[in-house]
Amino acid sequence: MPQKENVVGYIYGDVGSTDFNFAVNGQNLRKFDYIYAPHKEGNILAQIMDIREISDLKFEDATMMMHSGEMPTIRTSLSAYADVIGYRDKKGLLQSPKSPFGSGTAIMLANEDLIRHVLGLSASKENGAYLGLLKGHNLKVFLNVDSLVQKHICILAKTGGGKSYACGVLVEEMMKHKIPMVIIDTHGEYHSLTKPNKNRKDLKNMTRFDVKNKSYSSQINEYSPIGSRGNIKHLTLKGVNLKAREIIDLLSAKLSGPQVGVLYQAIKELKEYKNVYNLRDIIDSVNRSKSNARWNVIASLESLDSIGVFNDTGTNTLDIVRNGKCTLINMKGVPPDVQEVVVARLTKELFDDRKAGKIPPFLMIVEEAHNYCPEKGVGKAVSSGILRTVASEGRKFGMGLCIVSQRPAKVDKNIISQCNTNIILKVTNPNDLKAIIQSVEGLTTQTYREIQRLPIGVALISGSGLQMPVMTEIRTRETNHGGKSVSISGKGEQQISQEPRVPKGPAPPPRINAPPIKTEPDTKTEPIVKTETATDKAKTVNRVAKRLGWVESNDPDEAIKILTKEAEKMNENVYKYLESLAKLGTKFCFVENPNCPSCPMSQGCLYKATHQTQKKRFFKR
Repeated sequence: MPQKENVVGYIYGDVGSTDFNFAVNGQNLRKFDYIYAPHKEGNILAQIMDIREISDLKFEDATMMMHSGEMPTIRTSLSAYADVIGYRDKKGLLQSPKSPFGSGTAIMLANEDLIRHVLGLSASKENGAYLGLLKGHNLKVFLNVDSLVQKHICILAKTGGGKSYACGVLVEEMMKHKIPMVIIDTHGEYHSLTKPNKNRKDLKNMTRFDVKNKSYSSQINEYSPIGSRGNIKHLTLKGVNLKAREIIDLLSAKLSGPQVGVLYQAIKELKEYKNVYNLRDIIDSVNRSKSNARWNVIASLESLDSIGVFNDTGTNTLDIVRNGKCTLINMKGVPPDVQEVVVARLTKELFDDRKAGKIPPFLMIVEEAHNYCPEKGVGKAVSSGILRTVASEGRKFGMGLCIVSQRPAKVDKNIISQCNTNIILKVTNPNDLKAIIQSVEGLTTQTYREIQRLPIGVALISGSGLQMPVMTEIRTRETNHGGKSVSISGKGEQQISQEPRVPKGPAPPPRINAPPIKTEPDTKTEPIVKTETATDKAKTVNRVAKRLGWVESNDPDEAIKILTKEAEKMNENVYKYLESLAKLGTKFCFVENPNCPSCPMSQGCLYKATHQTQKKRFFKR
């Protein structure tokens, strides 16, 4: 029998085996706290998904208060809703209870040992990457390093959601374990790994996360396709003895059948006279063809040669993948079409050499992955094919892949589905949310809904030995963050890094003997009539966005402004973005009796979740 001082509540109402409601004893419980409930099958771990205050204030009483202004004494109590996670059996497997909990069962806060044991947080400092603290707990979250590299990773978030920051934390941890890495650094922001974090706000937080600022400059190598400068070396690719298929895969403009025939014939003839040949030799050989199809082939080859990254030797892959080193491929200032070719060719060289055992096992991180492996129908990139191959076959040969993107819906689903470890930060776009729920296993309706409301810096992590997705507060970076937003106000970084000033709100009214409210109109001033500016479509968009939880305002004009800014941040067409919400309103999300079961956004809809929850709960007065 648990001691009364350890009890935080008691189960009540109709009880199942997968969730339950319990009356809260005290005011210290919070959403996402882990609890355990005694059960005949064992001590079951559960997580609080919602807490509500129940009062005896009725609608009629509230109506009378508006007229009289008197605040009656209100009796309140707290009710919490918990999702059951389960328990470990004798074989160490996670199991769910097969029978319901008993009404009146005492609920207690779970201790750290039980949380670690059931959730699978078995990795430690010696073999794990420390990403942060379990949300609501001072419990470090370590992910197994071997599992991270072997089974691929994806880091997904909206613009400004903290994906690059989280990736920087992951890279720091990998360098501590001397894991070789290659980072496709699209914006040149990972050079900051060479500088210690000196942000005053971050320095204060380091004590809480138990980290210290430091530099990893001794482990960083940096290359750029546009030439060497300072400590950045010139990246070149081996351009000799290219096969026809390799060339075709690198061309942005696809060749027709006759053009492909010209290319194959030219290389075949060239091989008869040269053991070593380059792109210029291929161009000359194509130029000797009598076919009229040769002109487009020559134009494509000239375009490929003009990139300037191909030469007879190329940068040695042994210099790029080195034990204990992290190599940055700095793409800042490189045209997008050149970036695709560099990623495609470099990835193929690394994959081939890794299969041959010429280079050690390593992790390849691809920033802005939607540019290099877009979803079919969204875009094309010459690097898509090889990245898809690495995602499906890299595990067998020791080449890990980490995909980082702000647009999950635009990344090849075949690649995301191969990622066993998922680090998901705040996402609000409906298409991106749909892509995530289709790709990530283990998401419940509640956790899926929470993705839209995640604070900046909090991630939902699944995979890598974890038995279920866990909310994790990403730790402070030890190095400087190179992906932070640039100040354009002229006030400098120091001004921006200061703690924001929170305005004081009005004091809450007392619950007893509140002063009467004046209900007589003021005859000295004329009433202000607000002009109706919102269209019916704007009202529909406002209704849908509020039910989804994206806006809180009932003012359509204000809601449109908020949604417009959100669309612009994601580089979306504003009107197409708003139109998608308007269509939801006309087809499914009606003013009364909305067709929630058929709505494609029902899984993330607060309106549906609230009404379903109300149907599940029965409160005893």
